[in-house]
Amino acid sequence: MERSKPNTESNSPELFSEEDWRRIAGANLLLGGKNDEIAIAEIEQAAHAGDIEGERVRVVGYSQSEEDDSYYLQSVEGVADLISPMEIDPEISAPFAIYTKEMAALCVRTSQKDYYFPLDKQAIISIELLPDDSGIPRCVRKLRHYADKIEEVAGVGDIQDAESRRLLIDEINDVLNEIPYDGGIQVKCQAYKVKIDGRENNIEDANPAVLSGWLPSFTWRDDRPVLEMFDIKNRFATFCVDMKDVLDMTPIDKEEIGASIDLFETVFNDYFQETAWQLATDLSYVDESEFDEVSREYAQTLNDQLSEFSEVGDVSFTGFALAPDATKNNELQYEFMDISGACINGMCFIRYHDKFYAALEVTIDDESGDFSKKVYVIPDRDKIIRLEGFDGEVEELKMAVNELHKIANFASEAVNDECFYKLPLDEQLDVLSQYECAARNVIQDIGRAREFKGECVVSAYRCLPGDLLNAVSWNDVPLEEVNSHEYVEKFALRADSLVVWNPEINDRPDIDGRILSVSELPLSRGEPMLIVNNAEENKYYLVRCSDVISLSRNDPSTIS
Repeated sequence: MERSKPNTESNSPELFSEEDWRRIAGANLLLGGKNDEIAIAEIEQAAHAGDIEGERVRVVGYSQSEEDDSYYLQSVEGVADLISPMEIDPEISAPFAIYTKEMAALCVRTSQKDYYFPLDKQAIISIELLPDDSGIPRCVRKLRHYADKIEEVAGVGDIQDAESRRLLIDEINDVLNEIPYDGGIQVKCQAYKVKIDGRENNIEDANPAVLSGWLPSFTWRDDRPVLEMFDIKNRFATFCVDMKDVLDMTPIDKEEIGASIDLFETVFNDYFQETAWQLATDLSYVDESEFDEVSREYAQTLNDQLSEFSEVGDVSFTGFALAPDATKNNELQYEFMDISGACINGMCFIRYHDKFYAALEVTIDDESGDFSKKVYVIPDRDKIIRLEGFDGEVEELKMAVNELHKIANFASEAVNDECFYKLPLDEQLDVLSQYECAARNVIQDIGRAREFKGECVVSAYRCLPGDLLNAVSWNDVPLEEVNSHEYVEKFALRADSLVVWNPEINDRPDIDGRILSVSELPLSRGEPMLIVNNAEENKYYLVRCSDVISLSRNDPSTIS
């Protein structure tokens, strides 16, 4: 049976439809027998329990008194809790029809007490879902509610047997599974723990952290369920987060995973570390009069190796770094850090406990930009569990696509403005040419655009064989595009070269008058356009800038 949509507008009390009430009444008849679980499941679905549980609601209706089971008309604002069966005593007068010994009841929790409202159209005059202004997404609020509720149940009931605790943890994991996190999940939080090789470190900061994890699940921490997940960037580390500290949770697009580069695999490999260790060892035998000169020379040797890698600039790392301790006369002390976007100043040599180490000098800024400090990262897996850089070209191409989208939006706004159609033709073409020029500058800035040798992923395109390029009008070429509104199919085009060229501007014949409607620009809709060349198959693709999804310089031989 199709589930009706709850009305969640704050100014409407009609949260339940007539169909919802009909289903609830039918399921109430099944309570008190062998089909209790089926009945409650049907009632929870009809009552939109998944949408309202843990949310603030306003209920006007008859609640059952805990003292004498009588019914009182109440107007209550509180948190919607679980739906459970309520015994109905036929000897007690009720202001609604009694047709069964048990009815489902909605619990509304307030700071003073819990109220139980029989789920019956005559018993509940109105029920309203109140708006939430916390800025916390619904999925997080719901998981917080479940974590709090399970902690209360486990604590009050002193539930310690394994089977009962498993059922409780399964309940909150079922709620977690409503989030599609196949590609991983990002958790924004105020505090968390990192477990590495059995050791646990608490991380608390004034600024929220964003954790990227995979295989998230809830586990017990005393009597409270907490979220655990593997660090998506380091399989040896596990994040542990309490839902009370979570601000946001979002699935990670599978295509975004792996954009970072493990610097232990590329830059600080075995050869680099062996060289660094040997230089640091040799430095300990250098005469003091020559120390400064030799240490600079050795540091330059390591920095020359760093300069060969474009991904060493801004880095992220997790582990123990050496930082000056202000309470000990700025003596270097190990401090556990989880840092994103730190700036590397270069390699240097430091002395710690009378021993020399080759280290990265890193500048860390707080988010407000009020202060920065230098710390020293020894590129050793025994100290640092994650050390990552980012491919500058990948980021450059992402920024280029974002810029193309912005230009396309500005151009679209221009041609949808009535003032555009009051201009003479030459001025109209000048306006469109300005946006085309801006897009051309973006493509030129990414470098080697005419020898791109990569991939252009788009959502729509027109295609012409090379031998027909000058013989057939692009207006006669059909547009290949996605028809479904639910799923965007991505076309991966082999891109040997990229050129900004709008045939509606550059190939427009001399005509009198002016453009009177955007319908006269069916190819571009006023946007700049790209011509993508597949040299191997001698094909040309015409693509609107807004239809470009991504650019990458992959191996073109792997692109179909």
